[in-house]
Amino acid sequence: MTKVRIDWVNFHHACFHTARKVKEKHEHINTIVALARGGLVPARIMAEYIKPDNFYVMGVSLYDNDKRGEAIRVYQELPMDMHGNRDDSTLVIDDISDGGTTLHFVCNQIKAKNSKAKLLTATPYIKTGTKFIPDFYVTEFPKDKWIVFPFEEP
Repeated sequence: MTKVRIDWVNFHHACFHTARKVKEKHEHINTIVALARGGLVPARIMAEYIKPDNFYVMGVSLYDNDKRGEAIRVYQELPMDMHGNRDDSTLVIDDISDGGTTLHFVCNQIKAKNSKAKLLTATPYIKTGTKFIPDFYVTEFPKDKWIVFPFEEP
């Protein structure tokens, strides 16, 4: 699989433009949920532009280094009182929708905690053929490319 390295400047631009798309459609986002580990950096960058009331992290893993696992492992749950009974707009952010498994899983988890939440998703990047196309993204890569993010480089 061919590796595509993304530098910090292009990564920051992709995050900013993804956040801009979110703000154009939804003036106020109550909550951002960053998917650790890959979604932490893009969520932090996007939060500067989106200005959510709340910022949470959910730790999920499908990969072990560059090897895809069989099942999603949740190693950090969202707080039980994250939403309460509010009718919040919640934006789930990850770095890429590769196959879509993780985003699909997390969205189902959040809906189970609060069916009233207006759930949106964003990733700066997607891969062709993903089974979960986020509501907001800016760049699509072929599925045969391995994306190397600037925060993954030693």
